[in-house]
Parts: sequence; structure tokens; C-alpha cells
Amino acid sequence: MADKLSPPNPPLTDGSIALRPFRMEDAPAITVAGQDPETARWIPVIPVPYTEADAKGFVLLALQAWADGNSYELCIADAGSGAYLGSIGVHPTRDRARFALGYMVSPAARGKGIATRAVRLAVRWAFENLEIERLALWTLPGNVASQRVAEKTGFRYEGLLRNWLVGRDGAPVDAVMFAMTPDDYAELREAAATEAVDPSSPGPAPADFPEELRATGSRSAAFVDLVAVAELEPGSMRRVIIDDRDLLVAWTPAGIVVTDDRCPHMSAPLSIGRLDDCVVACPLHEGRFDLATGETVQMPTTGGLDADGNYRPAWSPTGAEPKPEPPSKKLEARRLTRVNRLRYYPARIRDGRLEAQVPLGPE
Repeated sequence: MADKLSPPNPPLTDGSIALRPFRMEDAPAITVAGQDPETARWIPVIPVPYTEADAKGFVLLALQAWADGNSYELCIADAGSGAYLGSIGVHPTRDRARFALGYMVSPAARGKGIATRAVRLAVRWAFENLEIERLALWTLPGNVASQRVAEKTGFRYEGLLRNWLVGRDGAPVDAVMFAMTPDDYAELREAAATEAVDPSSPGPAPADFPEELRATGSRSAAFVDLVAVAELEPGSMRRVIIDDRDLLVAWTPAGIVVTDDRCPHMSAPLSIGRLDDCVVACPLHEGRFDLATGETVQMPTTGGLDADGNYRPAWSPTGAEPKPEPPSKKLEARRLTRVNRLRYYPARIRDGRLEAQVPLGPE
């Protein structure tokens, strides 16, 4: 049994959301959230179908758990109106020094950064009120949005745990594991204090990127130092060499991007190409690539296969028929060359330095 603590009073808040005890009047909103297909999809332990009786039972269990010291479940609420937005809980395990964090956001409140805000508030409360050696957070493998929340809030990716959970049908379910230790939390707090800036004059920030375009091996890689932010300028690009990797650091309108400094077609260095907003042009063949999305904006003049495997012929003037070429190994090679999407290295800014998760050594 964990320590018996009272819910935080006044509620935890960042001015936008608040974490408060549940109330029975939250039950109708909880019912709506529990009946959402996405909720059922990513939380395999909740009942299906989900009824108002289930919601009322959840409220009673959450309140009783505080009294018993079995769990610390709080309602995510709007800081102004107090309306239900979701739930978040810190749950003890059999080892009292190890806890797990779980959360969900109601359908109408998703996509607004509410989960990230709630996790930050809950993590701070947990480490300041509980003797935690390890705070775990896991998601289902396909729940990319939840995995991004984990990483944004300082949890470290640890790997895929096979058959970690048991689903509502009794079948085993894999989980993606993240965790935070006291050392991680201390580093997070130190970084937050160091990075405090005047909100009226925000500094540069790393750009978001599609999760499926994360560079291989970067999720579990340590952050390595790349360059001083003061050496970068908006609209600029530069090559940074780390170990045996040539990296492109580009400051675009979407934020600072870290990707491989090679064209996804002919491996030419993009850093000496032309940057127009978020689009970089290869210096060799006029292929153009969107650094914000990883997509090809204009295929290389030589043609080839796009990232989805569709053939694009060699460039020809608008309205002109493609010029036929005699069969040759060179033509065959061009036709089979795939122009892939860009891949990204997650980045952060610490103490005025740009860092990125770059795998070192052989893959």
C-alpha cells in the first residue's frame, strides 16, 4: 500500500487546465469519452460497451483509492469552467518505489496539447510527493499521439514489451515502454529553469515531424551536441558532422530541422542547395524536398520511383512529349532509383545549444 495522501488542494493548474478530484457530476462526460471508439482502441482494459454505470463506478473507485492510498487519480478539467476534459492517474505497483502514469483525453479536447499539460503537472506532483525510483508510462504500439506526449514531457523510450498487457478479450497485447527516474526529473527541472524566456520574444524551437519519418535508431539514442543556437540564423542551413554522419541543420519557418545532409535521390549535400521557406532544392538535379513534411515537392529531372513506388518520367518542358531514350543499364537504373522521404532526428535546445538524438557507431 502506498502513502495515504489527500488530493492536491487547491487543484494543480497551469492556468489553462486543472487537475482536481473527480465528482459524480463528471459521470455523463466520462460516459461519452468511454464510448468513443478511439478510447476503446487505445485503452484495452476499459469495458465495451461503456455505460454510465461504469463511469459512476470509476468515480467512486477513484475517490476511494485516494482514501486507501491505492492510486492517485485526478480529473483533467478546464481551469476556468471546471468542465471534464479527461483523466490522469499515478498508480503504485507492488514495489512501492515504482509507479505507473496513465491518462486519457476526451474526444472533444484532443489535439490541443491538453495531455502534455496534464502529464507535466502530474509528474511534478508525483516526484514532489512520492518516493519514486521509477515512473513508467506505456502505450500501445500504434498510439503515436500518446508516444509523442511521453517524449515531449521528458519520458525516455525503453523499447517494445511483447505480451505486456492482457486485452479485454484475454489476448496478450504488446506495449511501448517509456520511463522517468529521479535523475531524469532533475534534469528536466534544470532545463526548464535554464530555458525560461520572455514569452513576448520566443526563441527558436525544433520543428515537429511525422513520427513515421523518425530516423532509424534515433528513438533510443542519446542526445548529442550539434551547434550553438547563436551560430544559426532563420532561413539558413549548415552541415554538422557527428561521428560518421553528415547532418543537415536547417532553420525553417516550421522550426529547426535535423535530417541527413544528403539528397534522398543522389546523396548530394542538401546544405549547399537552395532553401525557400521549408523547401530545399538539391544542387545537382533540381529535386525539391519539404523539410517540414519529408515529402518530395518536385521529382529530380532524371525521374525515377517516388516514395510510394510510382514511376515518374524524366523531366521535359511543359506540354512536350517525354524524349525517348534507347534501353540501357543507365536508363534502367534511373527508372529503378527510388526517391525516398526524408528522415528526422529528434532535437532539443539546452543551455543555448542544439542537441539531437543521433545514433553513434555502426547500426
